[in-house]
This record gives sequence, C-alpha cells and structure tokens, in this order.
Amino acid sequence: MKRFLLAIPLIIASALPAQAQWAMTCTRDPNSSVNLRNGPSKRNTVIASIPNSYYLRALDWVWGGDQMRWYRVEYNGLVGWMRSDYLCR
Repeated sequence: MKRFLLAIPLIIASALPAQAQWAMTCTRDPNSSVNLRNGPSKRNTVIASIPNSYYLRALDWVWGGDQMRWYRVEYNGLVGWMRSDYLCR
C-alpha cells in the first residue's frame, strides 16, 4: 500500500478532544485502502480496511513509537487507529 504524505498536520492538537473533526483517507493509489488498527502501532491487529477517499471522524491522537502521529478514528461504528500520513482534510 502506498501512502500520501501531508505537508500540514491534519488537526491542531488544541482542537482536540473538544470536538471530533472530519477527515478523509488519502493514498496515492485511488483503488487502495488504509488499515484501521486496534492500537496506535503497525504491530497492532488490523480490524478493518477503509477505502481511499472515505470520510471518517478523527476523535483523538497520540504520538506512536514510530514517531508518527496516530489518530483514533470512527469508521462505520468501529473505533480504531490510523497513522496521520494516511489522512487529509
């Protein structure tokens, strides 16, 4: 799966957690998908695969052990984690 790197952060930290923000999954390949995981790490289990350009709610974020920002997101009733470089506004 290829990823799309963002030049600006998705959500400013001070905006959370007062209100969830809408975001969209972003990859270079329009036919690909993004993994939703049960924790903020690539080592965590994949619980869903979200299609590219799908809107979801970003609820919160943490810094992962990989030095990347991981967002807790809601997708079709599931809540899981996704790296920030797969999200855009």
